[in-house]
Amino acid sequence: MAAESAMLRNGAAVAPIPAAVLVAPDLVTASLALSPILLFLTLFAEGNLVPVRARSGDEDQVARVLDLLRLRGRTVLTKIAAGRGILAGRLTLVVEQSSLARLPPITLISVQGGAEGRVLDLTAEEQHMIRETLFAEGLGEAALLRVNLVEKKPMREVSLEASSVSAHARLAAMAKAIARA
Repeated sequence: MAAESAMLRNGAAVAPIPAAVLVAPDLVTASLALSPILLFLTLFAEGNLVPVRARSGDEDQVARVLDLLRLRGRTVLTKIAAGRGILAGRLTLVVEQSSLARLPPITLISVQGGAEGRVLDLTAEEQHMIRETLFAEGLGEAALLRVNLVEKKPMREVSLEASSVSAHARLAAMAKAIARA
């Protein structure tokens, strides 16, 4: 998470300079001469970590990944609305990812519901269902990260009107609740 902050990344590159000044005050000019070099190296590394450029043929892959995200997001929201007995309002699944390309993706997922857009407190079962459903085979976090970096859009939303949840989904949720009891 610390790698997400440019201020922390740049601060880490410059942090040895004040330490060198405190340890060896006679090396102040040498440490000051090092600061632009360290910052340049940090910016060079950051330039190689962050940007991702679209390749030819990426349009189809981007469309496929976003379609899978929408489809699976609506499936997740349908199960949550049916399981909780939500009859009205809009549910929104928000998927936010880090913007660093060469690091493992950091993905934050939340579900918002109600008129005021309140974040729902998901049960352990709902969290497990989201993990198993959203990033199943065919859609991985890394694939979504690539799409987000190509489009420079780190946050995706999938919405569902609770009134559009089918009676079949509601009955399946009721049957599951009865089976658990």
